[in-house]
Amino acid sequence: MLRAYEYRCCVCGFDLRIGHTQAGLEAAHIQWYHVGGPDIVPNGLSLCALHHKLFDLGVFTVEPAEHRVVFSQNAINGGRGMQGELQFQGRAIHPPQHADLLPAP
Repeated sequence: MLRAYEYRCCVCGFDLRIGHTQAGLEAAHIQWYHVGGPDIVPNGLSLCALHHKLFDLGVFTVEPAEHRVVFSQNAINGGRGMQGELQFQGRAIHPPQHADLLPAP
């Protein structure tokens, strides 16, 4: 998963490394593995630890047609407005290396 997205968060582009070791980046299942989601790249996203947590909590999703980030109407950004996480609202994710690895609908 991480290699497919070139070792960066597909939402914010985070790609911190310590030497040659990636740090703070995680593979996230779209359809959760523990409820039968397949363990394949089109069922996943490469996310930084923050965006992985927010995704799992349902704070945002990736719409299936154009792969744009969509935040929940219940997401409140603590006064930082569009300078915080909501700046990614409506933006397309950073795509994986190959189109056949894009998230499946």
